[in-house]
Amino acid sequence: MEPPIWTYPVAAAASWLPDLDNPRSTLGNGLSRSKNPWWNAITRPPSWALRTTSFFLVRTVGHRTLTHSLPGFVVFLILAWMVFGRFPDLFLALAAGYASHILADALNTPGVPLLWPLDWRFRLLPGGVRSGGVAEVVVALAATVLTAGGLILLYPALGGLL
Repeated sequence: MEPPIWTYPVAAAASWLPDLDNPRSTLGNGLSRSKNPWWNAITRPPSWALRTTSFFLVRTVGHRTLTHSLPGFVVFLILAWMVFGRFPDLFLALAAGYASHILADALNTPGVPLLWPLDWRFRLLPGGVRSGGVAEVVVALAATVLTAGGLILLYPALGGLL
């Protein structure tokens, strides 16, 4: 049985979560500000919570530590299960998105500290891929093409959109 199509954007959004430990990241900086006062009234509380969490994480454990490790992933899974456990598709989409970020960062030169707080770094490729380099663009394009192809195989109606 294929997952509902709405799970893909949920997974994509969840892939930003490990970078919550970086105040300069999309989530760490809070939600974008708008000129619309109604939208600002809605987004201000979660933006404040995101920025506060990001500041706390970077000051206590640093960037690419807890949130990019197996212990951090387990903590995320427990929290997500406690909140969304009754919705297995949503829970799996959140877990897949979070895990995909850790795997993608494991392709980079610094790797990820899977066994944090131990200082050992895990890389999927020897030496890793320099962030922002040509190899990273090639890997990202290949992942995009494979994802699009997989979605078209699962949902043939999407092929008409191309």
